[in-house]
Amino acid sequence: MATKNAVVTGANQGIGLEIVRLIAQRPDVRTVLTARSEERGRAALAKLQAELPPAAAERVCFAQLDITSRDSIEGFRQWAERELRQVDVLINNAGFAYKGDTWGVEEAQTTINTNYAGTASVCEALNDLVPDGGRIVNVCSSAGKLSIIKDAALRDRWEHATSRAQLDELTHEFIEGVRSDTYAQKGWPRSMYGVSKLAECQYSRILADELRPRRIAVAAVCPGWCNTAMASFRGPRPASEGADTPVWLAFQPDSEWEWITGRFWKDRKEEPW
Repeated sequence: MATKNAVVTGANQGIGLEIVRLIAQRPDVRTVLTARSEERGRAALAKLQAELPPAAAERVCFAQLDITSRDSIEGFRQWAERELRQVDVLINNAGFAYKGDTWGVEEAQTTINTNYAGTASVCEALNDLVPDGGRIVNVCSSAGKLSIIKDAALRDRWEHATSRAQLDELTHEFIEGVRSDTYAQKGWPRSMYGVSKLAECQYSRILADELRPRRIAVAAVCPGWCNTAMASFRGPRPASEGADTPVWLAFQPDSEWEWITGRFWKDRKEEPW
């Protein structure tokens, strides 16, 4: 019988679906596959359950969750509190990227709202359902490392931010720079995805510090460039390979929580922020 609960966002395809598949092999964990689209989520669940051994299939369920909608997040939180009671593992995989050279203020806002603000909102909504000693793994990207900011003063502000409010201010400045076409002069890169993932990475670092007293490990992880729809199926590695490190982090022994938390990982190795 499952004794732990894991929630995976953005799990109807790609890396998220493979994360669910890996966790389903663990007999002590019930896994919640979430997706923005209920139709696609339930279809993914049915297909996955047909591929899994019967016992593993029974340990996976579906719940709708759109991380860009406050109403959806609150609805999911209420469902989780009622049906799960606690979320031992939260893997924030949901993400978004425009194709090609798409660029604009609305596009920048959408990208940041999903990859950074959406992830942060889910973490904050579910924090009190994560028990002491739980795990939060945010699927970030090497595209969001501090090195994408070339201006030293701006990079310093990112590196030393200590609250979500400060990150909100920085992302707002980027969006306004895109709006006025002054982003380059102000030290910003021409990458909506990169800035959104930078914010998600730094939020992971800040959240790790905030939750340290409760021994909740918060880790950021880059899955690498995988062969998924978001990557236009051009990535050199399979989605299952991208799913490996997030699951590995989520289920490291409890004694290793301090070694995991507040760090950036790729291919089961720590990398600098």
